[in-house]
Amino acid sequence: MTADNHPVVKDYIIPLARYPHLKETQTLHDAVQAIQEFTCGENNRLRYSEMLVVNERNQLVGRLSIENILEGLDKRLVEVPKVKGFEGKGGEYPNLSILWEDSFFMKCTEKKDEQIKGFMTPTDRLVKGSDSLLKALSIMLHTKEVILPVSDQERIIGVIRLEEIFKAICSVCKL
Repeated sequence: MTADNHPVVKDYIIPLARYPHLKETQTLHDAVQAIQEFTCGENNRLRYSEMLVVNERNQLVGRLSIENILEGLDKRLVEVPKVKGFEGKGGEYPNLSILWEDSFFMKCTEKKDEQIKGFMTPTDRLVKGSDSLLKALSIMLHTKEVILPVSDQERIIGVIRLEEIFKAICSVCKL
């Protein structure tokens, strides 16, 4: 909390050590392993659907989502809506995804060693640990982001999620 007792971002962050992140030179296989390390609950559900990507100096260079990983494994996945007749035509033509199945799984194996920097989404949205929660909330609501990286000078120290901001606001407002 700041001197005027308003909550600040650093009091509610998930530290970088507890959030998936990789260097931009690591591979799609590394990304899958990193995301899968963060599970919870009895069914081992994934806790996060994206990770931060940093350079060799631990500076933020992008984000990598599950969608980015899947697209990296096979570009055809995002081109599906462009394919006419994807649903198939009656019993005459099989569903296109069935035709892809064997080649998709072979392609996954081939692509697993590609570097993630080719698939990440660059980002410049972040907040400082000393910023107010309302500033972070405003950015999130304006950009439709639910997670923002948090910096302390030049390095990334963690992330703030919409869930933590919501809980903090409810607590402060005594809702």
